[in-house]
Amino acid sequence: MNRPTAFKIFLSFAVSALFLYLAFRHVPLADLGAALARFDVRWLVPALAISLTLQVFRAWRWQLELRPLERVGLGTLWVVTSVAYMAINLLPARLGEVVRPWLLSRRAGVSFSNVVGNLVIEKTMDSMVIVFYILVGLLTTANLPPWVRRGAIVPAVAALVLAALVALLWWKGEPFVDRWVVHYLPARVGATLTRVLRALLDGMRILPDRRLLAAVFVLSVALWFLPILSSYVIIRAFDFPVPFSAAVIVFIFIGFGTALPQAPGMIGPYQYACQLALGLFGIDETAALAYGLVLNAIQLLSLVAQGLVALPLAGIDLDDVRRVGRER
Repeated sequence: MNRPTAFKIFLSFAVSALFLYLAFRHVPLADLGAALARFDVRWLVPALAISLTLQVFRAWRWQLELRPLERVGLGTLWVVTSVAYMAINLLPARLGEVVRPWLLSRRAGVSFSNVVGNLVIEKTMDSMVIVFYILVGLLTTANLPPWVRRGAIVPAVAALVLAALVALLWWKGEPFVDRWVVHYLPARVGATLTRVLRALLDGMRILPDRRLLAAVFVLSVALWFLPILSSYVIIRAFDFPVPFSAAVIVFIFIGFGTALPQAPGMIGPYQYACQLALGLFGIDETAALAYGLVLNAIQLLSLVAQGLVALPLAGIDLDDVRRVGRER
């Protein structure tokens, strides 16, 4: 294991430990047990159904994103997506992110760089949709603290910057790199860089297709609504007296928290984010922690279960997943 990877893993566990301390420091374990007992298990069925549907939506959206490159079957993409998201949630510091392009490049006629370029578009789309839901949360939730509203400026600016960079890369990327980078490199290194850049740009071929891009955006809005709906289902399971907008705020706070380096399963930042979000609606720390533990467990276990089902279909095993996550 190289030093940068070892440092990422150390940092992820340190961040998770810090947030676990913050989440549990004022919560008596006996009270937490009583709060968990108030969970109505009948809500498990819709919660699990939403989680399963979310994975199908991810595969469906990816199928549309890849259409300019290659027509890949929905079943194949579900297998790749399920294995990849299991890896993302089981490996620390989000080392599993590389599993998706690696595995698809093995199972379809697209290169690793093609898939990375395609995923750049996906991440940009996700950023724009999340900003949309942040705006929805700000408009539908009264009496939010000023720090929440000010904090929303950061992801909005980041999303706009990312979108601008992607647009510039698509229209000016290769000429710029040829003129200002490749020109000063040895011929062999420059040729390799140019080849990789062209593969990345090739993966972005969806950009000129406005209709397909619009379809992906609409599907992204629907896809990201599912975690919000899942959050609300668990709110109902605990019978919290809060409006639907609380689920939107929970989703936003979890998004901020899980963007940090963290241990497998998003343990720590996830629970503390739920406490902060539900605290804005008057839910005490103990009940909010119980909520965060249950919501996290349902989402994690359903992702891992789907990944384990998909693993033999992908023709690899867990050792392959771990090795790719650490080596790439």
